[in-house]
Amino acid sequence: MTSPGPSLRTPLSRVRYLGAARLGSEAAWRLQVTSVALIPLTVLFVWLVLYLLHLDYSGVRATLSHPLPAIVVLAFVLTGVAHMHVGMRAIVDDYLIGHARERAIIANALVCGILALACAYAALRIGLS
Repeated sequence: MTSPGPSLRTPLSRVRYLGAARLGSEAAWRLQVTSVALIPLTVLFVWLVLYLLHLDYSGVRATLSHPLPAIVVLAFVLTGVAHMHVGMRAIVDDYLIGHARERAIIANALVCGILALACAYAALRIGLS
């Protein structure tokens, strides 16, 4: 096979950010994006929880029925679960091999999916009722 022609890219630039399986940069990028997104979401979520501490149950439901607090809770939970999924996937990829790795990847996806659905259902049920 012949190469398509001379390239102006250096060998280092052709392999940079590819990782061992060529997926490392995507996982690292997702982990960094969710980390940056979680910074303001965590501040808003903690502020919201501190505000809700002095309210009774009906006051909490009334507050979470407004769009902005409900969006903050949903965004925090879903971004946190996405961050957890990517981080656990990196740990599984690094430390497990063979069938155990495949099973752990499937279990990670299922646990994260179920957790995200349960949290979204709870937040939406409180917010929409």
